[in-house]
Amino acid sequence: MTSVSEFLAARLRAWGVDRVFGLPGREVDALVTALAGGTRVPEFVQTRHEESAALMACAHAKLTARPGCCLAPSGAGALRLLSGLYDAALDRQPVVALVGLEPVPARGGRRRAVPVAGLFAEASVYWEQLADPALAADALDRAVRAALGDGGVATLVLPRSVLEAEAVPRSAGGEEADAAPARFRPPVRPVEPADVRRAADLLNGGRRVAVVLGPCGERVAGQVAGAAELLAAGVAKTPLGRDALPDDLPYVAGVAAAFGGAPAAALLRECDTLLLVGAHDFDAGLLPGTVRRRTVTVDVDADASPCGGDLPAAVRVTGDVDTALEALIPLLHRRDDRAWRADIERAVREWRGDGRAKARRMFGMAVNPRSVVSELSARLPDRAVVVTDSGSSLDWWTRHLELRNGMRAALSGRLGVPGAAVPYAVAARLAFPDRPVVALVGDGALQAGGMNELITVRRHRERLADLPPTVFCVLDNEDLNRLTWERRKAAGDPRIPVTGEVPAVSYAAFAELLGLPAVRCERPGEVASVWERALAGTGPMLLEFMVDGDTAPDWAWPDGTGGGRRPPLLTTLGSWRRRFASSVGGAGSA
Repeated sequence: MTSVSEFLAARLRAWGVDRVFGLPGREVDALVTALAGGTRVPEFVQTRHEESAALMACAHAKLTARPGCCLAPSGAGALRLLSGLYDAALDRQPVVALVGLEPVPARGGRRRAVPVAGLFAEASVYWEQLADPALAADALDRAVRAALGDGGVATLVLPRSVLEAEAVPRSAGGEEADAAPARFRPPVRPVEPADVRRAADLLNGGRRVAVVLGPCGERVAGQVAGAAELLAAGVAKTPLGRDALPDDLPYVAGVAAAFGGAPAAALLRECDTLLLVGAHDFDAGLLPGTVRRRTVTVDVDADASPCGGDLPAAVRVTGDVDTALEALIPLLHRRDDRAWRADIERAVREWRGDGRAKARRMFGMAVNPRSVVSELSARLPDRAVVVTDSGSSLDWWTRHLELRNGMRAALSGRLGVPGAAVPYAVAARLAFPDRPVVALVGDGALQAGGMNELITVRRHRERLADLPPTVFCVLDNEDLNRLTWERRKAAGDPRIPVTGEVPAVSYAAFAELLGLPAVRCERPGEVASVWERALAGTGPMLLEFMVDGDTAPDWAWPDGTGGGRRPPLLTTLGSWRRRFASSVGGAGSA
């Protein structure tokens, strides 16, 4: 006899699901047992918290482009899973959530069931409660297709009675009896040729074109690079598209975000034409409302577009992004005037040089947090994966991490879950056993949930021991530093009392208590050597850097420079250089 649980486990594997993250419980124990049934089913990875399970599933989807999967029992477990599922829902990642359903309490009982239906429907692109064992295969197939096709969470609610029931085989002539679902690809959404032509006309007419690229995949990134070359444009990346293009390309101006870099901000402020490609996580509020610009969006559907009613796109191209760019690029004209592009490249060079200079500064005995990420960046092994949390570590990840071709990066984007970096790193390590993995996390975020999942790392220590390094880098300043600097900036006084104290904990000692190697670095001169030893080793390791909480991120300074030299305005520099060249009879571009 094959149970519904055993059938679902095998079907998940057929869909290409590598592992299921979650916690056991009475309602889902039959499925957990089935997932432990050998090599023909996904691996079950037990987490310490249901929210972490959902975050791991989301990170798996972001990094692999395959469906993530998580599991939780009913009641409180379902509620904790739901909080993490909003990470996938807001970042439009394909995740299948399997939720147990507790029996209806006896009449007069004191315990009330959690209303799973309404709660999960709000966060899901597809929701279904499985009531008939004969429909298990169709229900799972619909859920995975919805997650992949619509880019979001698909939830299956599974009563224990159904999971323990005997599976009903499909009829031989069933619609998908012989299908290989792992080969499934969402149908290509066609684009309107008229929209493509209008977009090309608008872009060809722009004098200062900027491109913002979201998380679209390697092929789309290559197409964007080609379009930017034709249009002499600069390119900024959204936080979720951080690894879409390498940072060593001279026209890549960093991350376009509220806490992003100065060149990206200048690019958005001074362009007259803007192309947004798959940039669903782009914050349209970054665009100054007083500047007149024409905007083209290329997105899979209208819901994915970052432009709302208050910022309508001049041209909106909806459909498969790859297909849209394939049709658009042949219609673009190569721009002869490269002055705007030269201005962008000069500003990027100066900004990066200024960042390296600020990272080398030392203030007393505390470690400069900029130097921690800068020294890591200089030593990152090829094909490394770097994940970050949502606090001040995000500032340094954005400002000082320079990704090369083939490297990956990820974070909890729109939701910004504190403590997400450790679950993300666990998912990355399991998904990419041949790549080095580094997690940047602040002490406040680590206490918010990351410390729990270090226990999960300890559980798999022997399995990870001979793999490339998995480094958990903790920036310890005993402060909720992002929150503190937001308050300081709002108050206009950098010396207001500390408002986000974090209890003092030795994270290196905690890791060693778990049986994980750890190093505590308190001296600025030792940062580079600590990274060299960690990245040369194997297996998991925790590095605790005692950093200076009074080092301000760039955005916290009144002029947005972080105490450095502000890159010149792009158009101001360009117009000055063109006037000078004209006065001496020279060329107008560098």
